[in-house]
Amino acid sequence: MRDLGQRNLVLISSEGLVERTVAISHFISGWVEVNPESPDSINGEFEMDVRTLDSGSELKNMQIREQLLSAQEFPIAKVSCNSETGKDKTKLSDGKPFSVKVNCDFKIKNTSKSIPVSIKLTYFKENEETRQRLTGNLLKLSASWDLDLASFGISIPAKSSALFAKSVQVSADLVGTDRLPNNALSLPEGIKKK
Repeated sequence: MRDLGQRNLVLISSEGLVERTVAISHFISGWVEVNPESPDSINGEFEMDVRTLDSGSELKNMQIREQLLSAQEFPIAKVSCNSETGKDKTKLSDGKPFSVKVNCDFKIKNTSKSIPVSIKLTYFKENEETRQRLTGNLLKLSASWDLDLASFGISIPAKSSALFAKSVQVSADLVGTDRLPNNALSLPEGIKKK
């Protein structure tokens, strides 16, 4: 689930007392392993470069990246999921969404914590439409969760307390393929040398 076309994304929304802030990053990559016969068994690892979060305002970018996330010292946020429940007997089928809630381990600013994450998986067999995104069979992963900033050692300065909420909503949308695409723009490692 790495896309040099930067179409995968993470969106963070903070509804402060007097202001809403939305920041987005397309620099997220990782992998997910799902058994189509038991899709509630999910394994995966993802990472995002927090230095790439963009709110559309340079001043807010500086506040988010440096004051809140200490991005120069802790540039990468990581998440891993290892859910082996296998209790749901639903199978992944072409174009049909499957939703599950799993606990994922997050590491932000060198602090680790487990958080429940709502995940929706949609599998697509390769066809003309899906090849507009990537070649191969595709898996779309949409996830959402709430993040309590203080639990990761993120404190909001007093002068910004009306602008940033203590808890933020995070969502992620990623698409991955089961084989490397033949479009050089989308190749994770770029154009292969002959």
